[in-house]
Amino acid sequence: MRFATPAEAAAHVWTGEDRALVKDRVDTQFVGTPGQVAERLRTLRRVTGADELLVTTTTHDHEDRVRSYELLADAWNGS
Repeated sequence: MRFATPAEAAAHVWTGEDRALVKDRVDTQFVGTPGQVAERLRTLRRVTGADELLVTTTTHDHEDRVRSYELLADAWNGS
């Protein structure tokens, strides 16, 4: 998946639908250190009874996205 560059995102003309989608995503995101995010995900799993979680890291740079997943995986696994 290709994410918009920072310049493309800044030039985007927002619709009401765009704003509603972003609000929903911001209201349901976890931001913090890898340990904080892992703990919030554990809480989400516990209170919802979920047996699977889908994690999405949205960054423009692929290497940053991979690193984010690595950090979260380490925190999730207790490293």
